[in-house]
Amino acid sequence: MNEDFLQFIWKLGLYDSANLKTGAGENVEVISAGAQNRDSGPDFYNAKIRIGGTLWAGTVEIHRKSSEWNLHGHQNDSAYNNVILHVVEKDDAVIRRKSGEIIPCLEITYPESFKKRYLELSESGQHIPCASYIPEVDQFKVHFWLDRLASERLERKTAEISLLMDGTFCDLEEVFHCVLFKYFGFKTNALPFEMLARSLPAKLLRKYSHSLSSVEALLFGQAGFLNTDVDVEDEYTFNLKSEYQFLKSKHDLVGMDKSLWKYAKLRPANFPTIRIAQVAAILCKYQGLWEIISVSENIGNICEILDVSASEYWDSHYVFGKTSSRTSPKRLGKNAVCNLIINVLSPMIFTYSIYRGDETLRERAISFLESLAAESNSVVGEWMECGIKPANALESQALLHLQSEYCAGKKCLKCAIGKEVIQNIISK
Repeated sequence: MNEDFLQFIWKLGLYDSANLKTGAGENVEVISAGAQNRDSGPDFYNAKIRIGGTLWAGTVEIHRKSSEWNLHGHQNDSAYNNVILHVVEKDDAVIRRKSGEIIPCLEITYPESFKKRYLELSESGQHIPCASYIPEVDQFKVHFWLDRLASERLERKTAEISLLMDGTFCDLEEVFHCVLFKYFGFKTNALPFEMLARSLPAKLLRKYSHSLSSVEALLFGQAGFLNTDVDVEDEYTFNLKSEYQFLKSKHDLVGMDKSLWKYAKLRPANFPTIRIAQVAAILCKYQGLWEIISVSENIGNICEILDVSASEYWDSHYVFGKTSSRTSPKRLGKNAVCNLIINVLSPMIFTYSIYRGDETLRERAISFLESLAAESNSVVGEWMECGIKPANALESQALLHLQSEYCAGKKCLKCAIGKEVIQNIISK
């Protein structure tokens, strides 16, 4: 078994605790297993162990076999000098501190049923390894864990945004600009949208936000849709091409290659041309979008800001020059607005709360997610089939994080639900 498994056993005391003895035959009493160390060094610190008649306080190291102490080079590492007990599944070698002193070794055993259940989960081919056992888990513990996971997800997104802040000298308007564009591309076109944002700084677009045609010309032109070799000559396209050539020369712009944009498996309403036109509409609806959003306390006001439609040309087009048989306004849509609040606005405000040291902003970011309905997708659907029904977007985000960061990597021993499932099985 791997060390994570043995650390889990030690931490929760799931080993056979009767008649514990060291390899030298001394009685062992575990008063405190210690706190698990997530950094370098011994696995547990602040442990209290009575060995023979002596009470020891210090660190504990866990290995599958005692001989791994030397394989890992601990005998030459001063960080392991205060190890008071070496806990192993198989004691196959005498191990020593750097000073040459022998370290007591304890060989532990555990129920075979525990090992069997752990292997069942860790080797499962299901997206949710413990799916059939989730109804046995205390729902209070489930929702407590989801709260923690929601924070983990926001913290991870905050880390990504913080990197952007470092690269823009904490220019929040520019950071918001980049994050907004990235998520307008969703997964398929996230990268070209990021490239588009970087090719057109927020301050440049803000300068032309009074003119929708200018912003569209800049965005479509930089995206590669208005190159001089484009042979579409309807009035709308012709005007955008002319304006872009002027602005390109004025600001010394270098555009992208149109081939970077992807259309495969996208619904026409999600084509990059439509999304770019919708971004233009948002940028022109309000000047200083980040300043407005950063002080907005009402989720309804933010939904109104993001409630836009692409310009009239796109009512009858999905791409340049090809008229659609069906005409309809290309409105952003409720689901897309919610997606932007979840992936852009809430993480940005959460990050801003850290930047400002403002707990009120942090609570606002979380409350926005709590006020939105849970997301509807295949991952959330699987959790619902298991009996975990998210109450809102905060909890559906937690479930997405749980699946991607824990279930996908079979990190059952690091998951509160997985640990509860295993312990419930052992206690039967």
